[in-house]
Amino acid sequence: MVRPVDHVSLVIVLSTGGSPLDWSALDGLQDVRVAWVRVEREGDAACLAARLLHGDPPDDFRDRMRRWAAARGWAVTVASGDRPG
Repeated sequence: MVRPVDHVSLVIVLSTGGSPLDWSALDGLQDVRVAWVRVEREGDAACLAARLLHGDPPDDFRDRMRRWAAARGWAVTVASGDRPG
């Protein structure tokens, strides 16, 4: 169940051969709603960009995303955005 959304983040995930990176990659994230997502791929390399709505404070969300990505062999960058509205 998604908690009330307090924050928005832009997430970029890069893969050069870790776990498969596709449209469904974000499905396993708890308490996150995907506003939009785009995946680009060339050979074994893939890049996913997404706007995510979440209840975590920005620093906590960034740490959670880093652990989530690292467990799959991916690199991630998280930029906090404005509150939804």
